[in-house]
Amino acid sequence: MANPRTVRIVRRALPWLLGWFAVQALLALAGRLTARRKNEGDESSPSIRRVMTLGGLELRPTNPQLTRLRVDLGMAGAEIDLTGLPRPSTGIDLTARVVMGGLAVRVPADWRVWWRFRGVGGIGADGTVQRTRDEHAADLRVHAAVVFGGIGIDGPRA
Repeated sequence: MANPRTVRIVRRALPWLLGWFAVQALLALAGRLTARRKNEGDESSPSIRRVMTLGGLELRPTNPQLTRLRVDLGMAGAEIDLTGLPRPSTGIDLTARVVMGGLAVRVPADWRVWWRFRGVGGIGADGTVQRTRDEHAADLRVHAAVVFGGIGIDGPRA
């Protein structure tokens, strides 16, 4: 026999919990459909675009001619590892749109990084990253629009 008070609390909470799970399922489905339509390239492409909702993404580009990365995250996280690439001659443009998510970017130690950040959240780099104020001299240019999220730029792992 269950406690009548517990039964009453469960009956009140159950519709809210079911509604929350339904919203999460709809977001996941919408994200998957958008990703199927918008994702471009693979790790060996010179231009890559990824859309991710409610999950995680690991990307390790291998094409030395890489010029553009675009990542759209909704309640998701991503890790981009650029340490396997040589220094680009013209630089790589990374455009990140993040809503309630996070992005970690790992760059080689000798790369210069420039970034422009708009939104509510933050962007930061560890002590091994060389930040430059000159957009055109940068090896990686990060254009970020973030709402309730963050972006971290790190050097290679020791």
